[in-house]
Amino acid sequence: MNFSIIIPIYKEKKNLIKLLSSLTKVLNNQINKYEIIFVDDDSRDGSIEVFKKLKNKKIKFLIRKEKPRDLSKSVVYGFSKSKYENLIVMDGDLQHHPSDLKKMMYAFQKNNCDILVGSRNMINNERVNLGVLRFYVSKSLNSITNFLFSLNLKDPMSGFFIIKKIIFKKSKKKLFLLGYKILLDIILSTSNKIIIKEMFINFKNRDKGFSKMRLKIIAQLVYFLLYKFFFR
Repeated sequence: MNFSIIIPIYKEKKNLIKLLSSLTKVLNNQINKYEIIFVDDDSRDGSIEVFKKLKNKKIKFLIRKEKPRDLSKSVVYGFSKSKYENLIVMDGDLQHHPSDLKKMMYAFQKNNCDILVGSRNMINNERVNLGVLRFYVSKSLNSITNFLFSLNLKDPMSGFFIIKKIIFKKSKKKLFLLGYKILLDIILSTSNKIIIKEMFINFKNRDKGFSKMRLKIIAQLVYFLLYKFFFR
């Protein structure tokens, strides 16, 4: 199989070298045909200088200058520039570890699913390297989401997943495109029945860069859930 890996970034210059080293090592040992597309949300932190030094045709660096800054829009922009039929989305802050990609790509192919979700094992906050407050907020939102939309997903808010491009194309016109939950947006915007599988990943805590968790993000998520519930 071949894959386009889409990585939305914002002020992640300090993490890029480590991420690229780990990611290309995994991919070169696993598959022949792949591309890595970084979509920078106009962070202006010097990330572009890192990519100017690279001589790898499989790595692309795009800048999305459209305002407002938004992860979902950046991911979709990356999708539109991808050339392969299987899409991977992961964060650029090292919370999603490249070592998990090997088992995720294998499971995606073995199960012949439409979406493979890399889910956090939400047993306790230490297991997923989250603060106590953020852990319980995330867990509560997961439960509310499953209840509202009759889902049975351990982590519908995950930002680490593999999806067939055709599924994205079928949902594109109905996407809400606001905030950080592009996976859930796609799932709730797809009218056809799709096969979704999950597997646990090693969720890491960021140690460098710009944290995106804000009250504004939670407010956007609540707005998104209400909108999808009433106008889906």
